[in-house]
Amino acid sequence: MRYLFYSLLQVGVFSATCQPSTTPQKVTSGHLPVIVADAKGTVHLIYGLDSTIYYTTAKNQTASFNTPTKVAILPNLVAGAKRGPQLAITDQFIVITAVNRQGNIFAYSLNRATHRWSTAVPVNDRPEVAKEGFQAVTGTDKGTFYAAWLDLRDDKQNKIMGASSLDGGRTWSANQVIYCSPDGTVCECCRVSIVAHHKDVYVQFRNWLDGARNIYLAHSDDGGKTYAPAQKLGTGTWKVTACPMDGGAVVLSASGQLWTTWRRENTLYTCLPGEPETPISTGRNVTIATGTVKPVLAWDEEGMVWVKSANRSAVSIGKGQMPSVAVTGKIALCVWESDGYVMMNSVRLN
Repeated sequence: MRYLFYSLLQVGVFSATCQPSTTPQKVTSGHLPVIVADAKGTVHLIYGLDSTIYYTTAKNQTASFNTPTKVAILPNLVAGAKRGPQLAITDQFIVITAVNRQGNIFAYSLNRATHRWSTAVPVNDRPEVAKEGFQAVTGTDKGTFYAAWLDLRDDKQNKIMGASSLDGGRTWSANQVIYCSPDGTVCECCRVSIVAHHKDVYVQFRNWLDGARNIYLAHSDDGGKTYAPAQKLGTGTWKVTACPMDGGAVVLSASGQLWTTWRRENTLYTCLPGEPETPISTGRNVTIATGTVKPVLAWDEEGMVWVKSANRSAVSIGKGQMPSVAVTGKIALCVWESDGYVMMNSVRLN
């Protein structure tokens, strides 16, 4: 496999008028990239290729990506339709979670002091229950991580399950039910998202209740030990007989503000819990990131990837789908998949 890693200086940075100055760049061959920026400005990128999980970093928006590391080979790795490896970072550890086609979730943990990856650690404590492949992970407070996923245990109906790790992803707690729909199942083919700060843990998912497939948010204020009843987001509803295959995302800003984004029919929304939703565009596969600035959103529509920052019009940054976005300083970096390649472009936020 030939790697095509470029300096981030070569990536298109948008001017104040949000017009692209260069074309998007091919980063490498791969699928479903996820990009995260940590508090020190280091940019972390993971992606899947065949059955291999890759990881690489760049020190900041002016540095080149390092040669990618093969984190693990997971036979029958799932890496399609937002089901790919997921990434979470704390000051001391980096955790990647991934699922195979049999429905088992594994965690791989990097100790940032020793630069050594752990072997695969099971996250689900019942075998082959995560067959839909949708799972998410987040980190907070040094070595604390939380995971959530769609789970078929006991009744073969999808429910939201969770687990936590207090040692940087090396071991995981007994699994617990976060939410079980009284109508039998949550939406079976939509992404689950999770974010945490100290003991507050938020899990976003698409429900299936009374014939409607709306977005719900579950909150724990005791480190994932218990969850309050899940609350519907927004005031509208979406009654649809088919799965939308689209779950949105949830993030916390540096100031602790919770932001959600998701799709209903063909419209994308942002929403603060307990408040009406705000339409932002049409499209699908919307995601969101924050830093010291207001949220930045990315999505795809009709084969093009779009980015929108606060008080700016959306701008198209390249052909493809399934974007992931991160904010470092006053730059938003967006990666996405296009014809078997990981692509990247960026937006200046000032």
